[in-house]
Amino acid sequence: MFSRRYQHCVTSALFMALAVMTWDMEASAVDDEWTLRHTEYKELLFGDDHTSEGFLAPLDNGDIMLLFRLDPGVEGNHVGADGYIAQITYDPEADRWGEVETVYNSHEYDDRNIHGGVTREGRIVVFFRRYAPADRRTEGRYFIYSDDNGRTWTEPQVSEAWSDPEASGITGVWSTSSMFYNPDIDRYAMLGCRGYITYSEDGSVWEEYNMITEPQPGQEIAGAWCGDGRIVALIRDDEREHGHPLLQVESYDNGETWSDPNPTNIPPDDHWGCAPQLIYDQDRGILIALNSDRYSRPNEENSLFVYTARPEEILGGPRNWTLHYELARPWAKDGFEKDRPLNQNLYGYPTIAPIDENEYLVVFTERARMHGAEQADLYYFRLVFE
Repeated sequence: MFSRRYQHCVTSALFMALAVMTWDMEASAVDDEWTLRHTEYKELLFGDDHTSEGFLAPLDNGDIMLLFRLDPGVEGNHVGADGYIAQITYDPEADRWGEVETVYNSHEYDDRNIHGGVTREGRIVVFFRRYAPADRRTEGRYFIYSDDNGRTWTEPQVSEAWSDPEASGITGVWSTSSMFYNPDIDRYAMLGCRGYITYSEDGSVWEEYNMITEPQPGQEIAGAWCGDGRIVALIRDDEREHGHPLLQVESYDNGETWSDPNPTNIPPDDHWGCAPQLIYDQDRGILIALNSDRYSRPNEENSLFVYTARPEEILGGPRNWTLHYELARPWAKDGFEKDRPLNQNLYGYPTIAPIDENEYLVVFTERARMHGAEQADLYYFRLVFE
């Protein structure tokens, strides 16, 4: 899954030496074949703007682009008509982020629920919906794409399969997960929050779709192909209380049919988990799952969780995920000195992408209620396999 990027990266030995010099390795977890370490998280965007929920797109030159929602100013909020799609690029060698740039702004709706991915040819695809806060309605669901590393973008594109819910009968296809490639059928796939999977040959047309589960409200979902026709998906249980961890569904025929949802052990102790993230490390043959908890624990105890599993361990056994780390939310850590009160639960919404064959970048969101609106800031850290 990483071969396209190898030619643009430094050698693994040099890169790992640089990582050791420039990052504090906080902790490690050991498997029979590898050790997984994580770095201390750092601030990405910290200020008055509401910056949140997005995805990471690896670029041909070795950089990684974050596409995310930005609602500007102190009045920026969880929902607001000024929210738009923005981008910022990360240089892994220098551990440096660039400047924020606008990708798309309707100037009328909240351009939100941003998710997507990048094709093997480098096409970046962004899915989103335009939401009218005053009417509490979704105006439409769209996607845009770029073939030049985010320098230019198409106008909003529609899909006959899911852009018009009245015509298609699908109550909504938006998501929090990342687009993934399925080599068994030579298709890109995107899972939607209302229980559907959609397909495309190259990311420019999304007309194929299939139901995963009966549509339910609030079903944030993430999925990954993991070889031999198998797809695993993790789904938020919208019963927002203890005893309702993430649910898991499985397909053994590349998404044609799916198992019934069953509870996982994510988050630990059967706490409630919100937007999951899932990626398949094909070289190691492991799935990496990210999640955060809300509601069923006090705000100061909310955490970000890192799990792994080999597909054969959790297919048919959704409670067999291995917890590697529970990372305390930044604003609850000892030594936090900035003016952010712990008066909201952790937003979370982690996103993950490979830096090279040994390392991943993770971005997530913190939040608090301030000045009559929701403040949200972005943080990042790296996962390192040794």
